[in-house]
Amino acid sequence: MNKFIILCVFLFWIGASASAQEGPFVPCVGCDTLIHAPFPETGAWYNPDQSGSGINLEIQGGKLVGYYYGYDAEGLPEWQLFNGMLIRSKQEGVQWELETPLLQFKNGNCTGCEYLPPEGPVEGATIRLEFQKRNYMRLTIGDDPSQFYVPIMYGSPGRRYFEEQTPYVFPKYGADFVLITKPNSDPPEPWNWTSGIWPVGIGRVITGGPDKGELVYETWVHQGPPGPDVFVDLIVCELDSESSQPGCVIRRGDKEYTMPIANMSDSRFFGEAADGSTIEGYRLDYD
Repeated sequence: MNKFIILCVFLFWIGASASAQEGPFVPCVGCDTLIHAPFPETGAWYNPDQSGSGINLEIQGGKLVGYYYGYDAEGLPEWQLFNGMLIRSKQEGVQWELETPLLQFKNGNCTGCEYLPPEGPVEGATIRLEFQKRNYMRLTIGDDPSQFYVPIMYGSPGRRYFEEQTPYVFPKYGADFVLITKPNSDPPEPWNWTSGIWPVGIGRVITGGPDKGELVYETWVHQGPPGPDVFVDLIVCELDSESSQPGCVIRRGDKEYTMPIANMSDSRFFGEAADGSTIEGYRLDYD
């Protein structure tokens, strides 16, 4: 290999390293046609490549309250609060965003000690959250490099079914969900919504025939004795023929809903049809 080729390879490696993504890559198949933006998942979020620090979020009525937990320059633990209203983003590929200062407190009481109101807040660096989907976010603190975060799945099993494309963990399911379907209307018309109990089967990979590589969650209706359970709908996740990235659809009756994989968590899922109507599942056994 001559010196020119070696130099080109070296420069390419430097450029690739400089632009490498901090945190997981989660593709978004079919997102360019979607118009609805479900609020982000509440709970603990982190960068799986840098576990040990992260953020906790609580969202009510569009207002977000959270705290960052990590370490200072000496490696000592620290936590900082932040809050604000989520704003519908105008950035391409971003649904919700929030930019607000981190708030620091000090001189509070220790655990078991007499209560002592902490001093503060003192504003620290700015934290910026950009939610690309319900379970996928870019986080930036001050001038530090951005990182990509996902919610922690810790209370139920999951698997990286498409590990070559993304480290995103798909839930196992095998649980009952409350399923809500809504027509696309402005203003919303809640009297036109439908809901019901929707048992969702354990995800399984079909490995034979033309469906090789599909991840399928079957759903059914309980007929009760003496009739058998009847399978009525499917959640299907597979590689997109154009992008070769994984995406999901929910097939219910004669309608198909697009569901980006980052709208699918262990507790909830959200899909949207071509006409703008939506379908959303809330897991029952977490309540």
